[in-house]
Amino acid sequence: MTRASHCAIFAFALLMLSQSSQNATGVGYEAANTSPKFEPRLFAFQNGLGFGSATEEAEFLSQNGYAGVCQVFDQGAALAKRIAAYEKLNLRVGSVYLNVNDSPILESTVKPLANRDAILELTIQKISPKTVAAVRQTASMAEELNIRVALYPHHGNAIATIPQAIDLVQKVRHPNLGIMFNLCHFLKNEKPETLKAALTNAAPHLFSISTAGADKEGNNWGELIQTLDRGTFQQTKLLDILKSLDYQGDVALQCYGVKGDKKQNLQTSMAAWKLILTTVNSD
Repeated sequence: MTRASHCAIFAFALLMLSQSSQNATGVGYEAANTSPKFEPRLFAFQNGLGFGSATEEAEFLSQNGYAGVCQVFDQGAALAKRIAAYEKLNLRVGSVYLNVNDSPILESTVKPLANRDAILELTIQKISPKTVAAVRQTASMAEELNIRVALYPHHGNAIATIPQAIDLVQKVRHPNLGIMFNLCHFLKNEKPETLKAALTNAAPHLFSISTAGADKEGNNWGELIQTLDRGTFQQTKLLDILKSLDYQGDVALQCYGVKGDKKQNLQTSMAAWKLILTTVNSD
């Protein structure tokens, strides 16, 4: 047998061994090293619902792929009733929305969310020396219930930007206090080109994200809050950054003031969300 024949047989054996290894594991080298998909769960803000009872809304969200509802305004017994309706369908009430200035949130207000992987979203409309103490007390109370607390930067409030939220987190110094990033308020108050820097700086405290279709240079809420298939802001840019930061939380869909049929809006946004995730995971 010639030297060339030996080389050919050896090459063929290597090829067979490689194919056998791939068949045994079900994947080749490239597939085995593919990074896990980035697939945060999508919730809908309560302001995008309002078309039926809590049970009817939960049924619709379940049928259309949502993980549950966020930023609800219910408190106490009303909150417990909504949670029960959603949990029957294996959905979650992900967060409540409240304001803190000089007085902390009472335990009875949010207790139904205890031990349910939920968040208390806090707006700070005005700030005084008492505010820091009130936020700290709220964070401590919620920690006992296993509820996280996230500052919600809101246009026109004392805490309106990510840097302001980070500053308050550092003043409060409580491990149960973090930040919620809200795209519409970010675009309203901060420069779009600082998005990556803002999220990177907030990353150690980032508990939650909300988004919506938005015009990058929008000025009013009609331009900054749309269905996810609309707007000049590229949603993939936001999710690419979150993926690079290894963000492990949920994403919520802001629906405030969006015109049209609410059910159709939610279906349109979910279809767009799936396309966005496909694009992000194909990079």
